[in-house]
Amino acid sequence: MNIYKQIFIIITCALFSLTALAGQVRHISWDDLVPAHLLAEDPLASLNPEQLDLVVWVINTLDSLPPRGPDTEKLYREVDEAVPQLKNAGINITELMAKRKTLQTSIVEALNGQQVRIPGYLLPLEVSAAKVTEFLLVPYVGACIHVPPPPPNQVIYVKMDQDKSYKSKSLYEPVWVTGIIAAKSMVKDLYMVDGSAGVDIGYSMQSNHVEPYKE
Repeated sequence: MNIYKQIFIIITCALFSLTALAGQVRHISWDDLVPAHLLAEDPLASLNPEQLDLVVWVINTLDSLPPRGPDTEKLYREVDEAVPQLKNAGINITELMAKRKTLQTSIVEALNGQQVRIPGYLLPLEVSAAKVTEFLLVPYVGACIHVPPPPPNQVIYVKMDQDKSYKSKSLYEPVWVTGIIAAKSMVKDLYMVDGSAGVDIGYSMQSNHVEPYKE
């Protein structure tokens, strides 16, 4: 076989393989957005149900508690009583909170640039002519509005390609989103009836396709 013909065949095959690889879409879940070793080291896994309830209550209370004052004194006293109780059981609440923060904010750098497909609930940010062009993708209904936002590594900021949009039928519509994902921390303002709030985000996606969710 002619050497030039061989080279042409090799190059053609290589280009075909690269094109096929680039077109591959990886289906991912929300767990895939958390580093695997952190999921395996859940700091709350060793607690019994009673300890878990108390730890979760203390953490959630400390996360949302305003400065100490007459209106919050009772809650502060309850927390002050719970922390030594946990310490006597060998549970360091400060250490647990630090591990929890790491679990919630760590991102998977290896996902950068991958073409992925993930299900979630659509929370519009930018709407043009009744069509959504930018939105937050979250793992459960009510996130960021009716209940506190998910951890940063469980929120994806999605921007549709320039010529793309999605006609959303409702708030928190379940959808499949396909696009290029980037492990990139940011804050986006979410505008609500009573004002706006910044949402910490761990990932972004440049999406070329959004469709209603189907099993």
